[in-house]
Amino acid sequence: MNFRFTGRSLTLAAIVLLLLWLSLWLGLLASADIRQRIAWLLLALLPLLIVGYFVLRDMKGGFAWCGFISLGYFAQGVTVTLTSRENALAGTVEIFLSLLLFTSAGITLRAYRRAR
Repeated sequence: MNFRFTGRSLTLAAIVLLLLWLSLWLGLLASADIRQRIAWLLLALLPLLIVGYFVLRDMKGGFAWCGFISLGYFAQGVTVTLTSRENALAGTVEIFLSLLLFTSAGITLRAYRRAR
């Protein structure tokens, strides 16, 4: 089996993990009515789905936008971790996944720059 590490595969994994985590946290574990949870899911998942499409097609701009979008998820995770005791673990997981997304997108962009 020939497996080679690429920043693209790590970026895709980070997007999928962040999508799964936010779906679980905001969709199932949130203590709100169903309409609020659906609105939260749409607002949280739509940017990842849009960027994920461009990363999946291996477009350089998609990786740049991953860096920008990950900062929003990082800020949300920090806010939740610092303001809510019962959701501190959920916020910490979001912080980790957003940093993973930011780092992997940066690795991929650096590899694109070197390939030129």
